[in-house]
Formats: sequence, C-alpha cells, structure tokens
Amino acid sequence: MTIRVVQWSAGGVARAAVRAVLAQPGLELVGCYVWSPDKAGKDVGELCNLPPLGVTATDDVEAIVALKPDVVLYMPLIWNIEHMVRLLEGGINVISTANFITGRSYGERDMKRLHAAAIHGGVSLYGSGINPGLASALALTAAGACREVERISIYEAADSTSYASPQTWRSLGFGLSADTPGLADIARERQLVFLDAVEMMAKALRVQLDEVRYTPRFGVATQDLHLGYMDIAKGTVCGLNGTWQGIVKGRPLIEIGLLWRLGNAMEPDWPITEGYVIEVVGVPGVRLRFELDTPGNPDDLSANTANPPVNAIPAVVAARPGLVTVDDLPLITARSVKMA
Repeated sequence: MTIRVVQWSAGGVARAAVRAVLAQPGLELVGCYVWSPDKAGKDVGELCNLPPLGVTATDDVEAIVALKPDVVLYMPLIWNIEHMVRLLEGGINVISTANFITGRSYGERDMKRLHAAAIHGGVSLYGSGINPGLASALALTAAGACREVERISIYEAADSTSYASPQTWRSLGFGLSADTPGLADIARERQLVFLDAVEMMAKALRVQLDEVRYTPRFGVATQDLHLGYMDIAKGTVCGLNGTWQGIVKGRPLIEIGLLWRLGNAMEPDWPITEGYVIEVVGVPGVRLRFELDTPGNPDDLSANTANPPVNAIPAVVAARPGLVTVDDLPLITARSVKMA
C-alpha cells in the first residue's frame, strides 16, 4: 500500500523530511502546506532545492484536507492547535516535530482536544525528532538489557552556533541578562516538551512519577558575540545547561540534560563533547554514546530531526486512534536502503 504524505512547512527540517519521503519506498508526497504567500503556488522541488516534483505548495488548510492524505508531517516552528485539530478530525494522521511528544506541555485543555480529535477522526497523533524522540527510544531500548533500573539519563551537549534561529534562542532567554527576573521560567516554558519526554519514559517503565523538576544554569558571554543572525552582548546569556528530572520517592528515575551554547566566549566555559550520552544505572548498568555525522548537503543539516518522524510513518498510520508514543509502536528503523 502506498501511503500518501503531506509535508507541513518548508523550513530546514521540512526540506530534509521531503528528501526522506522521496527516498522511502511506499511513500508518496502529494502536498505541502506553507504559511507564506510567497511560497504558495510554487513547486515543492523548488522550495527544497530539488528538481520539480509536480507537487504544488498551498497556504490553504482546506486544500490540504481535500487531498485526503494518509499522514501529515507537521513541522512548523510555531504550532497551531486549530490546524492540528482540523487535520485529525479530517481523518488525517499527524506526526509532529513541533515541540510535541504527548501534548501535555501545550496545556491540559489542548492536549485533551488533540486526543479527542484523533479519536473522532479515527487516526493517530505522534511526536518525534532527535531529542526528544529518538534519544528517548534509544534509552528505553538500552534499558531492555537490565533486570532492574535505578535511573535512566540522557545528556545532550551541542555547540549550537550554526542553528540560525534567533526566535528560538530569544525564547529561551539568550541575549538577556543572567539576573533577569523569571529567566528560569522563560527557559522552562520553551523546553516544556522535555517534561513530556520524561513522563513518556516513566510511562514506558510503568512508573508513576511524584513530580518533574527543572533546574537551569546559564552561561554568560565574556565578549560581544556577532553570530550573523543575531548579536549577543557581553554579560548576557549565551549558554544554557538545564536538567529535567522525573522524581520517584525523592530520587530521580529519569533525567534529561541539555547543554547548548552559542559562540566561543562564555563563562562558565562548559566543554562541549558533541553528541549524546545515555546512561542506565541498573543491573547491569548500560552506557551508550552516539554522535551524528554532519552531512555534506546543507539541505540535510536537519535530517537528524526529520528522519525519525518519516521512518515512523508506516507504524503511526497502522496504530490505534488517539495519541501514541514510541512505547506504543513496533520497532522503528530506516526503510530506505542504498544497494549500490
């Protein structure tokens, strides 16, 4: 069966997702939603630096619904609950990278709306990416080696200077003074999807958490930073080292640590060992490290975020209606194999 796919948005992650859809047997790209009128009416190949694909982008949500795709790869920078509900109620599966794992970070009301819309439409809603997403799946798989588990930790460290999204960084508090009132709350609000990931992992372990804690530390620029896409003044935030902890009986069961920095002049000068370290304290203990090779094609720079959702398409389309998480699905792996 060929699965009909619509790409939602045409940014960096979306361009990589289009390439992954084209490479995967059994998937057919049939549409693309763009919010910008300047992009509407253009061939998706042109928007993705590819040859013409015969698929025209539109800024009309109803035109997307009318295509009757099996699934929408929902990848905007800022999500829109009304759009998501419309797709789900229209009988379209949705796979999102827009800060989505369970939807609770969107607020209780919106999470329930999305789940109800998926049930009404008889389709599934799933969130993924590299982290949260694939990193959580790898950590849970590693815990399969253990007789018992005391703690599962995921630590991400990245020099994120090349990620040219000033909107993202400002929403995390970058560029503000480190003594800005409420700075920790600003960072927490933008990273709430990791609360979802902590709770999802605890659910997979069949454990009820007592609480989820977030503890941030901030790095400050020791000189003016001119990054091309934004400037960060000396003495303001240019780094974030935060930890999300799922607590059971006063001890962390799940930990997700995130160390991101911009520029090369920061205090504290936290070292960056690019990649992810997964540690399972248990019997036996397990420790993994995984790194991602930077692709040569600039349109593949976000492939690490785009590929897990694309590879999940068949499993999500086949899943039960409603919200599903990685522990509800069968093994997700690559479906496009290069033979020569």
